[in-house]
Amino acid sequence: MLLPEEAAKSRTVARTKAWCLICFALGLLLTNYPILQIFNQPLNLSGIPLMVVYLLGIWLLGIVVLFILARALAQSSDKD
Repeated sequence: MLLPEEAAKSRTVARTKAWCLICFALGLLLTNYPILQIFNQPLNLSGIPLMVVYLLGIWLLGIVVLFILARALAQSSDKD
């Protein structure tokens, strides 16, 4: 039987790994055809096509979210 601290830590690690998988699936969904078609408009933001702004925004958001999740996993493993 796990001690309460170990049980909480394993739940935190499992939850963080689940969020990583959710972010991966969401990234696939947001860069797939039906969603990309919404942003495929002849519109420019500061001279940059809307599609490029969308893709770079999703890319940056994915990096930030996965960085936060990786830090959470590293902190939980450092507590060993």
